[in-house]
Amino acid sequence: MSDTIYEPNPAPTADRDDKWLTGLNYVLFLVGNIIGVSSLIAVIIAYARRDAAPHWLQSHYTYQIKSFWAALVGVVACSVLMVTVVLAPLGLLGLALVWIWMAVRSVMGLIRVIDGRGQPDPHGMWV
Repeated sequence: MSDTIYEPNPAPTADRDDKWLTGLNYVLFLVGNIIGVSSLIAVIIAYARRDAAPHWLQSHYTYQIKSFWAALVGVVACSVLMVTVVLAPLGLLGLALVWIWMAVRSVMGLIRVIDGRGQPDPHGMWV
């Protein structure tokens, strides 16, 4: 049994606009790995559009919001580690892992949007 969420016969125009905006959010998250402000813009869009979007895209917006907050917590924790001299290497490693994790989640989410599939586990922290 598949956990993928499919929306039956969505309105073509509204669905296309929401699908485009959801894909744009994933691109903003990818750019956010370099320029953090774009991630903030993406999460604001996700909060604003989540309730009005079709069900399968709501799962993507929830996934994006969870990704943003988890990455923010990881970056703050790793930054605190980097302030100490002894734990600085662990902080750098943690930042690299958060960066890779966010990039993989963004790419996988973008692929699912392009394929017209919802997120199977929008509340989960794994891909």
